[in-house]
Amino acid sequence: MPPLTLRLGAAAATATLSCTALAAAGAAAPPTDATDRPARAARPNIVFVLADDLGWADVSTGRTNKGSGNPYNETRAVDRLAREGVAFDNAYGGPNCVPTRAALLTGLYAPRPTNNLYLVGDLDRGGDHTLLDGAPQGLPDGDDALPAEAYTVGEALRDAGYATGYVGKFHVTPTAGQITTDFGFEENLGGSNSGHASQYHAVDGRFNDSVGPALDRFAADYTREYVDENIKPYSHGVTDAILDALVGTDKHVTDAVADATIDFIDRHKHEPFFTWVSNYAVHTPIGDKQPRADLLAKYRAKPAVPGHPANAPYSALLEGLDQGLARLVHHLETTPDPRNPGHPLADNTIVVLTSDNGGTANADNGWLSGYKGELREGGLRVPTVVWSRGQHLVDGGVVDPTPIHAVDYLPTFASLAGADLPRGLRPDGVDLSGIWRTANAGLGARPLFWHLPGYLIAGARDQRPETVIRSGPWKLSYRYETRDWNLYHLGSDIGETTDLAATHPDVTRRLGNRLVRWLDDVDAPLATLRAGQAPITVTFQGTAYSDGKITRYDEPTELTFQPGDEVPALLPTVVTR
Repeated sequence: MPPLTLRLGAAAATATLSCTALAAAGAAAPPTDATDRPARAARPNIVFVLADDLGWADVSTGRTNKGSGNPYNETRAVDRLAREGVAFDNAYGGPNCVPTRAALLTGLYAPRPTNNLYLVGDLDRGGDHTLLDGAPQGLPDGDDALPAEAYTVGEALRDAGYATGYVGKFHVTPTAGQITTDFGFEENLGGSNSGHASQYHAVDGRFNDSVGPALDRFAADYTREYVDENIKPYSHGVTDAILDALVGTDKHVTDAVADATIDFIDRHKHEPFFTWVSNYAVHTPIGDKQPRADLLAKYRAKPAVPGHPANAPYSALLEGLDQGLARLVHHLETTPDPRNPGHPLADNTIVVLTSDNGGTANADNGWLSGYKGELREGGLRVPTVVWSRGQHLVDGGVVDPTPIHAVDYLPTFASLAGADLPRGLRPDGVDLSGIWRTANAGLGARPLFWHLPGYLIAGARDQRPETVIRSGPWKLSYRYETRDWNLYHLGSDIGETTDLAATHPDVTRRLGNRLVRWLDDVDAPLATLRAGQAPITVTFQGTAYSDGKITRYDEPTELTFQPGDEVPALLPTVVTR
């Protein structure tokens, strides 16, 4: 066995790996052959498939979206995994790409110091005349990226002896090189600091610079053999003549992502592997030049379904993603597992499919209000399925209503891998593996939180500074500009149409107190009163949070906030409207 060489950054320097984990761990970089590290067949492989901007009701199954799936779109692979696995219809990401990817990687809520990411770009995406200034985010230079000292799920599994590979969009890194040097992935195939693929097809065997150059190994034009083996078996409703016309045309990046994933699995199947499959679809650009030609032709000829969006290029991109998922699952089901003789890889592999955030205006968000970039349900809820052929890993055929969050995946994957996290690191998420294994298991009551100390006002989106708590069926939000508390019962009002804060003051007070305590616990930054705005004066009695602390006012007190001051969260003793 080669010498143990683990990267020990600021957060990882105090890591305490168990003896078995140390025995299983291998060189962190460069990539190694599968035979370089001993195998532990009991530990499952993990394949984490992330879609980009997939709407809650975009998939054709109704199991992930309370029956509101879109029948115009054809997502046979997702539908199959939802039938056979565990489908979650209360699964959440963040408001857009950056905060969700940071939460997925770190297991931490946005206000934590080694996360500190709330939106793509900055928090002043509302123009120069908003009431408040968004808080600073990201790195000291304003880059919307994780710091090098952030401890990630890639590091946790690599340090526990897993082969770790990243395929596709990464986004939250200052440089592509840091994906392997700082964030725990031994191989990076396509990841960079780019937020999307600006062009979905390769040109002359190369993708443009919005896709990391390592994916160019899979960018060659379609061949007859490739079409016959990798497209035709997963195609539906398209003639052979149309598929044959792909031969000699430019490769689609979604197919390249699938190719790279399967290649990584084949090279590391002799050891436990973790591969993060980060698709570029269905992020913009959306247009006739972006999907594969066969899929675009299919949806151009397909009649719309009343009550559902019917955007041919978007649906074609989505089905391309679904076909890549079908290829991946088929490969796991037909490839013998060297660590588990007599069984395919699928018997000891967990596949998770989810998305980073809710859908855009191109998507189908079903009954939900809001879009990507907002803290309404349409901006946060994501279709999510967990699947394995091993019943000891996933007890399938279940729709689970448990609310789950992006921060849950790091502790879950670390638990499955037998990884020991660094001393002092307490993920904000919880281990979900128990509810994957046992249909009747439960997590117990726990609240979920989102915090956005800034603006995203564009098109139909009107997101202003806000903090949200979800607890059971209740969702409570605080809006800093208007100092309003809004309460919704998602069990009976999933579209967030009826504010119940005044009619249920006990719930508002209880959840409001929990929200304020959470702001204090995570030391959340708040938006500040913009320069040039008149001071704000209020008479207040109750509990306030700002500047990293809670203050209680037992008597009516006049408070004044000057430009540059944090505008606080104010929970009055008596909630009224």
